[in-house]
Amino acid sequence: MIRDLEEIVNIDSGSYDKDGIDKIIKIFKRKYMELGFEVEVDEQKEYGNNLIARRKGNVSGNFLFLGHVDTVFEKGTVSERPFTIKGDCVYGPGVCDMKGGVIILYYALKALLDLEYPNLPDLTVLLNGDEEIGSPSSRSLIEKEGKNATYCFVLEPGRADGSIVTARKGVGIFEMTVTGVASHAGSNHQAGRSAIEELAHKIIALHKLTDYTKGTTINVGVIEGGSRPNVVADFAKAKIDLRIERLEEAEEVIAKIKEIAGRSYVRGTTTRLEGGLNRPPMVRTNEVKKLYEVFRKAGKMVGIENLGEKVTGGGSDGNLTSALGVPTIDALGPVGGDAHSANKYIELPSVVKRSQLLAQAITLLVE
Repeated sequence: MIRDLEEIVNIDSGSYDKDGIDKIIKIFKRKYMELGFEVEVDEQKEYGNNLIARRKGNVSGNFLFLGHVDTVFEKGTVSERPFTIKGDCVYGPGVCDMKGGVIILYYALKALLDLEYPNLPDLTVLLNGDEEIGSPSSRSLIEKEGKNATYCFVLEPGRADGSIVTARKGVGIFEMTVTGVASHAGSNHQAGRSAIEELAHKIIALHKLTDYTKGTTINVGVIEGGSRPNVVADFAKAKIDLRIERLEEAEEVIAKIKEIAGRSYVRGTTTRLEGGLNRPPMVRTNEVKKLYEVFRKAGKMVGIENLGEKVTGGGSDGNLTSALGVPTIDALGPVGGDAHSANKYIELPSVVKRSQLLAQAITLLVE
């Protein structure tokens, strides 16, 4: 497992590094074919390729497993920070999010097949190369496979305390562009219509939509505009992040965002709003609660006492299957932390332990 993990961590595979992503997908194509899966590679021109591996079972049900091989790191990061083991921790770009997870998944399934476990349902593995940028090429594949799934298991990294994730917030991504009228800020200030001033009013109104009691947050994380200090700005832009716990809440908040975009604070300016809900919420339904209890039982059987569960504000591909009504459990990957930072790590002992957890849970679900 460690050798295989080292191999894929030491391949640069940022979301826009198609060559690196395709190289990793090719590795897993071979590996899953060796396990007897029928493997299809979804060829992409712009993004990295996606892989769908299927294996027919002998009991009812279809278990869908999701993983991604892209990272948030630029090409060349591997040469700066290659795969490294220090004590009980493993470091390297993507080791936590989520190359460790795709290794755990492969070895959990390999163990069951090597042992010729007698009762397995249909198994479907989907590895994509664009999750970190919102799954633009793979979303339709995930939703297609999700429609036939009994359960979905997502191999994002486990939380730092070992907890798995049973609910995630939905994610909205918007861009607001304001157009004003330029003029000289010294000699003809009154003729200008400041797009920056208009946007500033809108940002304050947007941030007031945050409601922690409902789990709703709005963040204007990027702004740009204007050209020179002595010119009244005729252009300004903001990039907006929305997080919501319930789908009904999304409809209400998005209506308010549109209202703010349509409101004029500075006469003579116009505003264009683009974007929408990128990922619906991953909801902790009664079926998810039951699924979590199966994993708690499996954890005790493999030596993981008191496997916890958490709700998180970050989205994943599990949001997409949850929206289809598929009971979805997430963060089944290795225990780790600092997911998008240079200090990203996983705990070495958790690599085998979490693979055992997933394999054991699968057996309990088909008993």
